[in-house]
Amino acid sequence: MALQKIEFKPGINKENTNYSNEGGFYSCDKVRFRSGYAEKIGGWINYSFDNTFAGTTFSLCNWSSLSGDDLIAFGTNQRYYIGYNSQYYPITPVATTVTTTSYTTTANSRKVTILFPAVSSISIGTWVTLTGPVAIGGTTVAAGDYEVVETNGLTTISISVPTAATGTTTIFSAQTAVFGIDASASELYPNVLGWGLAPWGGGPWGPLSVTSTFNLWSQGNFGQDLVMAVRNGPIYYWEKDTTTFAPAITVNAYANTQIKTTKTATFLGAVSLITVSDSFGINTGAVISGTNIQVGTLVTSAYVPGSTTVPISLPTTGASAGNYNFSYAGIFAPNQTSQILVSTVYQFVIAFGSNPYDPTNSSSTFNPLLVRWSDQSNPAEWVPETSNQSGEQSLGQGSYFVSAVSTRQEIIIWSNTALYAMQYVGAPFIFNFQLLMSNISIISPNAAITVNNVTYWMGVDKFYMYSGQVQTLPCTLRNYVFKNINSAQNIKVVVGTNPEYNEIWWFYPSTGSTNNDSYIIYNYLENIWYYGTLERSAWLSTPSKQNPVGVFSIQNSYLPTTMPAGGVILSNIDTSIEVVDAGAYPPSGIIIIDNEQISYLSIIGNTFTECVRGVNGTTPATHAAYAPVTYYVPNQLLLHEYGFDNASVSMVVPDPIYAYIETADFDIEDGQNFAFVYRMLPDITFQGSTAATPSVTLTVKPRTNSGTAYTTPVDSPIVENTVKAPIPPATYPIEQFTGQIYTRVRGRQMAFRIDSEQLGVTWQMGSMRFDMRTDGRRA
Repeated sequence: MALQKIEFKPGINKENTNYSNEGGFYSCDKVRFRSGYAEKIGGWINYSFDNTFAGTTFSLCNWSSLSGDDLIAFGTNQRYYIGYNSQYYPITPVATTVTTTSYTTTANSRKVTILFPAVSSISIGTWVTLTGPVAIGGTTVAAGDYEVVETNGLTTISISVPTAATGTTTIFSAQTAVFGIDASASELYPNVLGWGLAPWGGGPWGPLSVTSTFNLWSQGNFGQDLVMAVRNGPIYYWEKDTTTFAPAITVNAYANTQIKTTKTATFLGAVSLITVSDSFGINTGAVISGTNIQVGTLVTSAYVPGSTTVPISLPTTGASAGNYNFSYAGIFAPNQTSQILVSTVYQFVIAFGSNPYDPTNSSSTFNPLLVRWSDQSNPAEWVPETSNQSGEQSLGQGSYFVSAVSTRQEIIIWSNTALYAMQYVGAPFIFNFQLLMSNISIISPNAAITVNNVTYWMGVDKFYMYSGQVQTLPCTLRNYVFKNINSAQNIKVVVGTNPEYNEIWWFYPSTGSTNNDSYIIYNYLENIWYYGTLERSAWLSTPSKQNPVGVFSIQNSYLPTTMPAGGVILSNIDTSIEVVDAGAYPPSGIIIIDNEQISYLSIIGNTFTECVRGVNGTTPATHAAYAPVTYYVPNQLLLHEYGFDNASVSMVVPDPIYAYIETADFDIEDGQNFAFVYRMLPDITFQGSTAATPSVTLTVKPRTNSGTAYTTPVDSPIVENTVKAPIPPATYPIEQFTGQIYTRVRGRQMAFRIDSEQLGVTWQMGSMRFDMRTDGRRA
């Protein structure tokens, strides 16, 4: 017999049949290609084992302050956070502050219902900060932050407290309740108009892009500060504060606090007109501050530009003369946008989708195709004047903006039907806009990225690239990915880079999943594709982080009723556990209630099924109604390419990462003859592994032809001149010093597969050699 070296093309190709891809690889998971050879991807570790956050996020921003503080920012569907020193600090903008009226408890429940005067709409998942403590019904509502678990939307909310009440009672108590901005759902349902519902752009995207309350954030650092916006909501500004982590405020409110000009003014008491030394820099809507000027006084719309007589909104409290400060006109900053972007080169804050500037109307109608930008290096100035570079431009093709990303020389903008380039040209036009292509798509607001001045993105049915001209990016996994995606959740598709390995990663929700649970990778250096499964809702690679940052985040829930130690809730089936909302959980896994861990294999509606209680050494216990139900893996940021294992839950005892790669079928002489494999010489290196005896499993999988299974059994011993059958798959452990393997495998065509699931192991596959001979033509 003669040894044959089997070389395989790098990358995964599933565009054709398995057999037609002979000489290539057909499937994999958690495997990449480096220099043309397959290897296991790196591991990951939790950014903060002592902290977690609420809700699901789809984008991250990382920057350093002037003092060298490393900051990472992200908004979820519930709150907005700053990651600092391995902790998460909420800086969620405040929506409203009210005083509570009463608190009500129910015996054996952790739910506390709070009544207060009517305020603006409140949704489940919104967070509220309460003063206290309030002792009631055998439990205590301590001062702190709470998630709204039930609400009538206006005057009543319910929260979950750490200890169940012993009695049902109501007390009256006036406490301050500070509500963050309204939360949204963490997933979209097929019976609701939503992003990505087929057909894309035919209606579901359009209405939702303007009216949806799905909290999708965009953000960028402005120097050491942060500018962020929730889609179809206001723009917010956070001045760097790593001491109190004060909430972000609207850019409108921020502008009102920034002094634009100082004037000498004179006026009498109890008047609504003041006289200033000159009018330069004074705008309608500017806030005035100084002696005998009431707090909140504005320049009214009756002001005539250029006049030194200034009408004010509140009467003076006395006669005065002196210097007075005039702010920027915050009322004319955008009050709604689809997405913001901070131009890193020229320092503009740009709003894609905005209400236009109208000096007579600060609440002008939102234009979803209007690009509006602040003055250069000044996020407080949004009033266009000859003395600044603030401005706006409405684009013509499409109904609304979907996304925008920066390149080295321009900004690329997607409407729902067209692609534009936006370039800085200076005064008087400031920006120039060019239509690059019509009838083009992008699957989500976070699906595009620029690498080495080339922009790549995922459309609704193909991949694209732009490097001066728009091109379709050929993909050997296109059919597989776009038939495997849950289009109802398209808005969740995110992209990121792994520059050490020249990779672009897209994460997407597969069919049947409401969370991102799958990925596809494009290696732009080697021009190849590969794929796998991994639950990541966001991804970021930045020079200030040695490792790429991935995010695991889902929406957790609560028990609706008491759960006995040996029983179930709302069911007679011992393996079912119902929660308030199970929509965001992975299809299978482990949940935690108090200290008990419970495994489940499936979800039907809001019920976990095929459950096993008390797993991982925990004890089944009684759990009160409205006890939190969290997933085994907490919401967290993860540093990737760290070690070789999954340290998302424990760094001391991490979990192994399962990885595999399988070839397409190969044969001898196009399968005219059967092949008999007598021995194999593996070529696998384990360099860098920390395991004492690192190993993988090699399986050789024969079959008679493309239409038969790999596992065809042998019914009788092989006898010459009789009908022969393929010998079943042969599986062998491969260790560092495994030189050769003697085997007995027969088939017309065959594939081989490498599997690994061992702690502390990394591996790379080289060129495999097989000792094969022809073995007749009959099966």
